[in-house]
Amino acid sequence: MEHAETVIVRNDLADLPAVYAALEGFAADTGLADGVRRTLLLVVEELFSNTVSYGYPEGTADEITVSAALGPDHVELTLTDRAMPFDSAAAPAVPDASESVDLKVVGGLGLFLVHQLAEEVRHERTGDTNRTIVRVARTADAEADT
Repeated sequence: MEHAETVIVRNDLADLPAVYAALEGFAADTGLADGVRRTLLLVVEELFSNTVSYGYPEGTADEITVSAALGPDHVELTLTDRAMPFDSAAAPAVPDASESVDLKVVGGLGLFLVHQLAEEVRHERTGDTNRTIVRVARTADAEADT
């Protein structure tokens, strides 16, 4: 990978702005197109907030590492944590477009969106550690910025 940025934060939603700041700096330093920057922020918000909200049911204190690395035609976003196992790479069900917004069950749409925005979503579990790797194209959104 050409350029990388890593931030380690608490598993607390109050630390999400620090993750945003690191990704904003990464985007600025690497000259990412605005559409790619926005995609990275949306993906990290969904994955980070899901991990914090559902991965630590007992409120256990932990750290989450978020890394972004620049490849020749993509950005690789990696979240590493010791939350409960959850395979975010498993493709979520496609939402039922015929269902009324009022009747929709809360949850699942964010992960569906992550899969729609990403070229690839991988999950690895080693011991008590989760690694979620999301690959986002640098070229597709760059064209939308012009």
